Order: sequence, then structure tokens, then C-alpha cells
Amino acid sequence: MSSAAGRHPSDAERAEAARPALDELVAAAGAGDAGRVAACLDEEVVWLDADGAVRGRAEAARRLLAAAGGGDWAPPRQHGAHAVLGWSAPDGAPGGVVVEVRRGRVVLLAAPSGPS
Repeated sequence: MSSAAGRHPSDAERAEAARPALDELVAAAGAGDAGRVAACLDEEVVWLDADGAVRGRAEAARRLLAAAGGGDWAPPRQHGAHAVLGWSAPDGAPGGVVVEVRRGRVVLLAAPSGPS
């Protein structure tokens, strides 16, 4: 959060605050650890894709790991509290989700297609 009272945080401040959660999420997903992935997510996290929206840590973690299919994760590409998390599936196909971080937890994951 901004050090100046009453001022909204800058994108740089939001990025700095979000980075630990993003780094942990990428590490947990890369390890295929659903429990660690879920711990990075807000209790009311929303998974949003072409099929609609679902809420909840366990389902969002399951969908993220299923979408990535055990692929290799890239470092987050970030702007403020938002980032693209990308991977290369074992067959080489690229994939990714857009995420939003608030208060140290991921509150939104948006994928281009439905769950696997």
C-alpha cells in the first residue's frame, strides 16, 4: 500500500505487493501441488472462462493444474496487481491465465477456455 495517506497505490507499488503471491503460485503450480496452489488463492477466488464463473479455492486450484497439464511454467508477466501466468504443456502447446492479486491472495483467474 502507498506510504502517503489517502493516495491510491501506484502500479509499481501494486506490482511489488503482488509479486510474492505470484511467485509462490507459479512455484506451487510447477510442482503440481494443489494444496500450495489453493493456499495462494483467496477463499472467494473466481475462476472465469468461456463456460462462466465458478468460486472457491479447491475448484480454482484443480482447474489451474488441469489446464496446465504438468507443463513448464514461465515467470509471471505483470502489470500492477495483474499478471499473465503462462506455461508450455508437455506436448509444447502454450497456455496461460490472467490473474489479479489483492491483499496477498489471488482473487481472479481468467482462462481463454473451459476446464480440462
